Amino acid sequence: MDLFARPLYQPSTGNPESIAARVISIILDDTHPLFKAYGEWDSIGTVFFDYIENPSVYRPEDDPQSEALASYPTAKPLLPQIKNFPLINEIIYAFSAPSLESVTTTSAKNYYYISPLNIWNSQQHNVIPEQTLNNFKSDNQQKTTLQVAAGSPQIEDSTNLDIKIGNTFIPQSKIYPLRPYEGDVIYEGRWGNSIRFGSTVKNTGNSWSENGNNGSPIIIIRNGQYITTQLPGEYILEDINQDDSSVYFTSTQQIPLSVSSQDYTSYVSNPPIDIPQYDRKQIILNSGRLVFNTTQDHLLLSSKKTINLNAVEGVNIDTRGNYVIQAPKIYLGDSEDNLTQPIVLGDDLVSLLNDILTDLNTLARTLQNQIGVPIGTPLAPTSLTAQLVADKIPSYKRRVGQLLSNTTRTAV
Repeated sequence: MDLFARPLYQPSTGNPESIAARVISIILDDTHPLFKAYGEWDSIGTVFFDYIENPSVYRPEDDPQSEALASYPTAKPLLPQIKNFPLINEIIYAFSAPSLESVTTTSAKNYYYISPLNIWNSQQHNVIPEQTLNNFKSDNQQKTTLQVAAGSPQIEDSTNLDIKIGNTFIPQSKIYPLRPYEGDVIYEGRWGNSIRFGSTVKNTGNSWSENGNNGSPIIIIRNGQYITTQLPGEYILEDINQDDSSVYFTSTQQIPLSVSSQDYTSYVSNPPIDIPQYDRKQIILNSGRLVFNTTQDHLLLSSKKTINLNAVEGVNIDTRGNYVIQAPKIYLGDSEDNLTQPIVLGDDLVSLLNDILTDLNTLARTLQNQIGVPIGTPLAPTSLTAQLVADKIPSYKRRVGQLLSNTTRTAV
């Protein structure tokens, strides 16, 4: 069907049953002058549109928020769960269907619209100016037929349009569409954010198809396209090391992630497979920072093998509660091969040292009273030393008692 052909008309109303139309305004929040008149929050997404054929003299550039918009036809979004609202001057396809009033009046209808038409084949915007008014043409659009025939295109890309798109929307010249592969389902936002439901596609140059078989599923969620310069509209691929934030759901693919820290010297045997070499199902999250937070219950990390914490600068653990480690063996320091010295049991060590100090105290007191030759003469040097040691023993006992940690406990 030619969307720009003469539309079909309803005999009863004289309004077109379906039509391609240009958006001149849209209600996105309560600042719109017709927010209350069109149902307040129920009006969000409602567009005011003008016809492609025989357009009115009103243009959104004059005043896109004017209450004069009330004289223009409106359309609501078709799908309630998916929000893909058009920009000003994008082209929508609208068709009439039963409205809320059809509950009481069966002939009552509203216009509903689907997403903007793909005029530029661009995921960022598909705005097209009204070409019947010269003051809404860019310089490229005003080229003569001879200039175009000589090889000078009318419009090089959609970022060169001299036309109002919205109140806050600013086109970005370096947002490129994702390259599609056979069978892909791709959702792209306007700002370099996307979801790809794809698969392994051998010998095509993407980063996830070096391993495995064609058809192995993969999901890639990307936010923030890396900066590069190429021809407008030229395809681009996701890059886990350059995109701002990424989540990869894999099946058999190897993902060439450049990790910040990868030191497995703490493993005596069976260390983890290097991330770029792993080719089984996994989920990879990559960004400038990762935050895992719970507000009501536990944060649980469970692993069939080990949980490896690898960091360049350190690993910090802060808690207001207990820090509990339960394991058959606990190694602190270097790799397991070099950890030959066990830690002591604090209470048992203190008890043993106290017993030794008690015996030393008894010995020292005894030596102070030893009699030399001739009989009755004290052994002066021994007695003096024993007295000095005996005087220090109470201090030793106090220091032994202070050896115990107030926070760290272990089991036998």
